[in-house]
Amino acid sequence: MQVNFEKTSSTLGTLTVNIVEADYKPGVEKKLKEYAKTAHVKGFRPGHVPFQYIKNVYGKGVLVDEVIRVASQAVDNTIKENKLNVVGEPIPSDDSYNIDWTKQSEYNFTYSLGFASDFTIDVEKLPEVTQYDITPGADTLAKTIEDIIQRYPKEIEPETVALGDIVFGTLTQESSEFTFQSGIPTDKVKESSQNIFLGLSKGSTVKFDIQSIFENVKELGFATGKSDEDAAALEGEYNYEVTKISRSEKAELNQEFYDKVLGPGKATDQASFETQLTEIISDNYKREADFLLNFEVEEALLENYKIELPDAFVKEWLLEINKGKVTEEQVDTEYPMIAKGLKLDFIKAEIAKQLEVKVDFSDVKEEVKSEIRGYFGGQGFEGMEDFIDSMAEKQLKEKKTEETRKYLDKAFGKKVIEATKAKMQKNMKNINVEEFNDIAKAKYDIKD
Repeated sequence: MQVNFEKTSSTLGTLTVNIVEADYKPGVEKKLKEYAKTAHVKGFRPGHVPFQYIKNVYGKGVLVDEVIRVASQAVDNTIKENKLNVVGEPIPSDDSYNIDWTKQSEYNFTYSLGFASDFTIDVEKLPEVTQYDITPGADTLAKTIEDIIQRYPKEIEPETVALGDIVFGTLTQESSEFTFQSGIPTDKVKESSQNIFLGLSKGSTVKFDIQSIFENVKELGFATGKSDEDAAALEGEYNYEVTKISRSEKAELNQEFYDKVLGPGKATDQASFETQLTEIISDNYKREADFLLNFEVEEALLENYKIELPDAFVKEWLLEINKGKVTEEQVDTEYPMIAKGLKLDFIKAEIAKQLEVKVDFSDVKEEVKSEIRGYFGGQGFEGMEDFIDSMAEKQLKEKKTEETRKYLDKAFGKKVIEATKAKMQKNMKNINVEEFNDIAKAKYDIKD
């Protein structure tokens, strides 16, 4: 086999692969022999089908598969050997697959490759970034008290379901033997179907068409423990037996509330509660400041590590894989953000290698749990974290590889940014909440 790779620019290359009989014949014969051992052909005992018969029936298909496999392996090896940050997929020339499989014994393939230009990383030489320490004022304290009251509602278990309650129960379908311990926030249910749940009591059983309950498959997935794709495929009537009704009411500022928010005995009156709450507010804004810092770190990475992309090649590839779904104009409009994401992905991958960043199952699971918390809209109930943990475990088992990969990529990106921040010089600056909000708006280019 002869392989020739030529860079035609800093972001484009041409790869030719010439395959001769010696490259694919051993693989073809091995596969045909395996078929001969397992093939069931009328008139022959298993394992005694004549090899020539197997070759006549399966020979062409096996040949095509093996030649394509050998060519694909050559492409993969070339990419690895040349350490190319490939964008999209190699595009074969129009005549590469114009092949007479019954007469030819040699095969030539030509591919166009698109890749990011070469770049080097040294995170310790990145410029200094500003990390804000935010001091909350009286107005912020008052607003946050109201927010805390919303986030730590008083949970009660009413006799019957009202709109806004979370209904817990066992979701089953007799025909499929499906069963799942589910939680359904009634305010997430389609308006036309809310009456199905309203007025139910503990022990009640209700039947409904599974696709009639939620507005989108994401929420249906949470309620059934399925991936988006599998949730979309669910059909038919399901039974739901109510085991618990949870309702959140506005909490009162009393000892019970102080203990629930801060822990038993940490505050004994409103004054001591507000003192410690100020620290909580600072922590909340620390997360906001960290988010802004992450944004600035990503901007610094893009600014300091210039990467070229084969723009025309990528746009052509995007149009091809989304044929009939997007127009050329749509690709042009969305391309700047796509290109920014691709560049960041390459930079983060290189940083991860240098800093030995690893992602484990707990990181991925936390991303799923965060999404599930959003599904419940910030409502709290006894045993919520255990329930969410259990849902996350089941979701990860049920989800398809592609969906799990999205959570993995998100967790990976976060860990790379954290590792990068640890290597960068930071200028600490103390400001009030209003100043921070103005800075954030300007950074994110948010219009009032």
